Amino acid sequence: MSDQKYDITNEHRRFRRINFVETVQVLSEDLDGAEPCSWEAQCIDISMLGMLLTVPEGFPLIIGTPFEVQLILAEDVMIEMPCTLVHVAGCRAGFRAEVMSLESLTNLRRLLELNLADSGEVERELTELISKKA
Repeated sequence: MSDQKYDITNEHRRFRRINFVETVQVLSEDLDGAEPCSWEAQCIDISMLGMLLTVPEGFPLIIGTPFEVQLILAEDVMIEMPCTLVHVAGCRAGFRAEVMSLESLTNLRRLLELNLADSGEVERELTELISKKA
């Protein structure tokens, strides 16, 4: 697994991000009548609310487009995050997480707990996220 660091630069955020540099797969469903596509991208950071990626040249940077980002943590551990492209700055693209499977949410929670100094912070974020969705 890659070198993971605690990110203290975003103290003001309600949902903490962790720096997590790892290759991900970005999948699209039908884009403008085209066949489903897949791109390899670089995850810069991840949180309960989504992730920031460095995307390759030619990636469809259309705000509001739905994608699924797959982050493989181990042979049998993966986070599948259905998401929406919400902002673009050069080759960096921000994706907002939509409704994830329980297994993916559990894997994301564990990843955050391992990288944040306070596992209670992850509990607070998860509770807030659930109350926002309800």
